[in-house]
Amino acid sequence: MNLSLVVITLNEEDSIARCIGSVPFAGEIVVVDCGSTDSTAEVAASCGAKVLFHEFQSFSTQKQWAIEQASGDWVLTLDADEYLSEELSNEISSIVNKEAVHSGFSLPFRIQYMGRLMRFGPWSGERHLRLFRNGQASFPDSGIHEGLEVSGGTIGVLRKGHVIHESYSSLRDQMEKMLQYSSLWAEEEFGKSRRSGPFQIIFRPVWRFLSAYLLRGGFLEGIPGFAASIITAYYVFLKWMMLYEMRRDQ
Repeated sequence: MNLSLVVITLNEEDSIARCIGSVPFAGEIVVVDCGSTDSTAEVAASCGAKVLFHEFQSFSTQKQWAIEQASGDWVLTLDADEYLSEELSNEISSIVNKEAVHSGFSLPFRIQYMGRLMRFGPWSGERHLRLFRNGQASFPDSGIHEGLEVSGGTIGVLRKGHVIHESYSSLRDQMEKMLQYSSLWAEEEFGKSRRSGPFQIIFRPVWRFLSAYLLRGGFLEGIPGFAASIITAYYVFLKWMMLYEMRRDQ
């Protein structure tokens, strides 16, 4: 059992099978659900997954508990709305079946947005550590921006293919998630006594748009590139405005 695929879920019946199916070489599939009201658990089980329940506290604690349930030599953690391209799947398969010198690997990502697989724009060049030797990485408690950290050794970089992330089902879905995440971010930063003022509220969103649309080439992606650049800038505005509001009310 060389690799365990680990996925956390909540009402992901439409995407969990695609996620699991993109890693056909996984010797173990661990799906940790926190109370789905749809058929997520049944679909995952039909794909050969071991489905476990764990009460949700935060993304980092949920993912940490999930990877602790894995028994493979290597662990690959994906979100339910992510899946591997065939090229990246083949490369990961070759790595876990031979002796690798690294403790973990950073994977390239592409966002599926408005029906377009984005190469440019606000998410261009996105990479995340998702593949690691079991026991050599963990998710520190970090609020909404959870990320793996390797405890020892080196991190390699995979360049073939990509993880495809279909994060938003619609513009409405994106806006709802932005409101949720910006509120969580503001609460977290408020607890750290961080402050917000005119510079953060005005200039950070402007810079976010200019860097996404011009410097990162969002204009090359047509309307989806323009929309992504505008909306991610608005997300920056929301975060800092909510933090400002919390400070004002205090």
